[in-house]
Amino acid sequence: MRLSLYSYNYAPEPTGIPYYNTEMCAWLVRRLGWLVTVHTGLPHYPWWRVPEAYAKRDYRHGRGDEVIDAVKVERVRHYVPSAPLGGLKRMRLDASWLWRTFLRTLTARRRPHAIVLIAPPFLSGALGLWLQLRFRVPVVYHVQDLQVDAAIELGMLPPWLSGVMLWIERRLIARMDLITTISLGMRSRLVEKLSAKRSVVLFPNWADVSAIRPHQGTNRFRREWGVTDHEVVVLYSGNLGRKQGVEVLLNAMARLPQPAWLVIAGEGAERAEMETTAKALCLQRVRFLPLAPKELLAEFLSAADLHCIPQRRAAAGLVMPSKLLNIMAVGRPVVVTADPGTDLAEAVLAAGCGEVAEPESPDALATALIRLIVDRERRAVQGACGRRYVEQHLGIDAVVGGFAKRLTTLVQHHRGVAA
Repeated sequence: MRLSLYSYNYAPEPTGIPYYNTEMCAWLVRRLGWLVTVHTGLPHYPWWRVPEAYAKRDYRHGRGDEVIDAVKVERVRHYVPSAPLGGLKRMRLDASWLWRTFLRTLTARRRPHAIVLIAPPFLSGALGLWLQLRFRVPVVYHVQDLQVDAAIELGMLPPWLSGVMLWIERRLIARMDLITTISLGMRSRLVEKLSAKRSVVLFPNWADVSAIRPHQGTNRFRREWGVTDHEVVVLYSGNLGRKQGVEVLLNAMARLPQPAWLVIAGEGAERAEMETTAKALCLQRVRFLPLAPKELLAEFLSAADLHCIPQRRAAAGLVMPSKLLNIMAVGRPVVVTADPGTDLAEAVLAAGCGEVAEPESPDALATALIRLIVDRERRAVQGACGRRYVEQHLGIDAVVGGFAKRLTTLVQHHRGVAA
């Protein structure tokens, strides 16, 4: 099977969508022997700058291509916005990458058996229409984030432009051969967008439970932070952007009657503002750190006694935080901010792996945090429940293996129809 994946996010980007793109492609090569080519751009997320090793490369005529874990990675140079980010900057990023990638497809000679497009950007659907015409193969449109809906509800787009983009999105996804997404809430939204009421297939994110597991013994990160075994560490790890609402976590920590350490690991457009907020709140036990390297991820996540995933109410149902699965895999409990009935709340309750608090309420979040901070046994029970749930339902072999079977069936059906 020759598979082409199109996304402007891939390794060495460490977290979120690029993490899952990278793990999926490597798994398909390693376990099934597929020939996978990734068509991507400049590494930039979540730092919103290009690492020096990639910034100075010559990308003309494929000179910037490389092979990562037996996956061929074809890169194009494109515009990368700097913080602070806004809707227009993101649109320029999307358009720049799509245009450069389109130009490169004009000279492509090897025909894949199937193509997978990752959204965002939502306009990758336009690229998909061209690829259908160019190669006459099935195209899968996989939605990791409802980009247009999120931008509208977070106030990043003017009203007149919002309607135009929603109309374009509906027209594009209706032409794809298969539509997949990562959560039930996002699937419902996509079904509503499709006038023909086509089915949308659930293809959730996963955890590599063999590689990401609870770390045993002395933890190097706790030693580096100067934290004793009796002190409690709350960890937020991931992107620091507008959707996350990390400032609610900072305000909640300032309300705790019992002191605890807060570690915020990540990069993003709002990091400088978060550091300023922490100083204004006089938080003494807070550390801002970079993300841990992939090979140390399990030990890094295990360094915390509990994790927190804050989420703005406006983003509920539009994104599903991918970091939840690795938290569960290392056997740590999590406190999330989500309304009842949302995918994030339902996932935590189904697994029994943590606490759910009202979004955008520092008082509610502080109450949920202190419930776990003071109760070591409760933390242990919820952490074990999360590990068990992800092993049984969301391991990489089951999830990606199931997607590979569906993709193989799609290719066989397409060949039959063509014949």
